[in-house]
Amino acid sequence: MRVAFLRHGPTEWNAQGRIQGHTDIPLSAAGLQKMRGLRADFKASRIFVSPMQRARQTAEALGLGNPMFDARLMEQNWGQWEGLTRDEILQRDGAEAFSKAGLAASFRPPGGESTQELHDRVSAFLSDAAREDSDALVVAHLGVLRAAYTLATGWEMQTPMPPDLDVSKMLVLELCGAERRLHALNISLTRI
Repeated sequence: MRVAFLRHGPTEWNAQGRIQGHTDIPLSAAGLQKMRGLRADFKASRIFVSPMQRARQTAEALGLGNPMFDARLMEQNWGQWEGLTRDEILQRDGAEAFSKAGLAASFRPPGGESTQELHDRVSAFLSDAAREDSDALVVAHLGVLRAAYTLATGWEMQTPMPPDLDVSKMLVLELCGAERRLHALNISLTRI
């Protein structure tokens, strides 16, 4: 079976470069208008959505009916860094703030969730989704898309995000038992 991952539409905090994490930020007016003008051309009998407002609004704007909300699809919890920009974090916590938080899977923002914890909950979601043969569409967050990509490709997150991964488009994984494979990258949404 296949699972397509789609990131939520733009928010005001996205435009400002602020870390959202578990802070429940809605889509911006422009983001809502943008998502209402698009459709996800991926045939799926199951729709899963993060319970966060920005993901719910995206699913609704895309016309995705009867979604199942799953907290495992929430963005990584960024703790004390939520609401801040990268520059504000560096100014407040020093030039070494990000390296002190750890590398790759061990990365944990102060008071937040580790990348490994995010990967574990996305992995658990994928295991549960694979119990049925029908394809699924997921509306979630940047961290969830990166986790899904990592679980399918083995990317160690020691380098910048791979240039072939465009998180503004759909990422499709193929699930076969416990195996996760990359099926397709960068599937554009269709303008209506």
